[in-house]
Amino acid sequence: MNETPIFNRFGNFALYGALLTAWVATLGSLYFSEVRHFLPCALCWYQRILMYPLALLLAVGLLRRDRHLAYLVLPFSIFGQGISTYHYLLEKTTLFGAPTACGTGVSCTIQWINWFGFVTIPFLAMIAFMMITVFCVIAIYRGELTGENERIPWQPVTVIVGVVMIVFIVLGQTTAPVVAQTESEFVLPTIAENPAAFTPVEPIAADPALIAEGRQLFQQACAACHGTEGQGVTHLGVSLNDSELVLAHEAPEVIEMIRVGRWPGDPANTSGGVMPPSGGRPDLTDDQLLAIVAYLRSNATGASSN
Repeated sequence: MNETPIFNRFGNFALYGALLTAWVATLGSLYFSEVRHFLPCALCWYQRILMYPLALLLAVGLLRRDRHLAYLVLPFSIFGQGISTYHYLLEKTTLFGAPTACGTGVSCTIQWINWFGFVTIPFLAMIAFMMITVFCVIAIYRGELTGENERIPWQPVTVIVGVVMIVFIVLGQTTAPVVAQTESEFVLPTIAENPAAFTPVEPIAADPALIAEGRQLFQQACAACHGTEGQGVTHLGVSLNDSELVLAHEAPEVIEMIRVGRWPGDPANTSGGVMPPSGGRPDLTDDQLLAIVAYLRSNATGASSN
């Protein structure tokens, strides 16, 4: 068999690369959800279901010298790559319209991170699944763990175990200073609790077209966490119908808060959850956010006048 230099040099270690990738992806997803408090959506859970077993399957398969390991891993990685690619396109394009897998709970279009304008969590998962697939194809091409390679080189195993331990240590050190806001002496009052605490600002011009646009954008970007009518969703998002922020601050201040987001340690965070920057929709312009604020104020004014 004619072999290219890269296959000849690295082919025998391909499945160790797949193992390392699976562990980093697994620990990374746990970091985002357990440390950064980014709630996974339905599609995120499907990707976890396909990724997490690989961390154990690859480790056990390598230790047992399973000759069919690459073939066992490929269905997980290929299917996972398909789901993560679909999820990423759902976040960044309109090819598939509204997500059908996330009718309730966290929306599948929320972008918890948006590094460099294109790197999101599904993008990271897509790359991880792709790397595992490539490593498995290389292993199959090289005949790894077959009669040609009876002995497993233990040095890469030692390196990988060391890297995994370092990742665990970094995860533990990062977790220490991140404390969820469980109770705060500073609690924003609602209109129903203390009407005198509010000095409502002048409402945004009640342009029916602006309010209609804001309602549509709110349903797409905010309703999953704040309710279809802004009434709030338990453990996800507070009610915006009687929000001091919405009613007693100028529109630029509200937009600035949306751009920054709110984290569990923020004294003004009364839900305990995370609001990602720009509500997880960095593509929304200031004019679109202004339309959302106009809709919320018209909705809140109508609710409070009843």
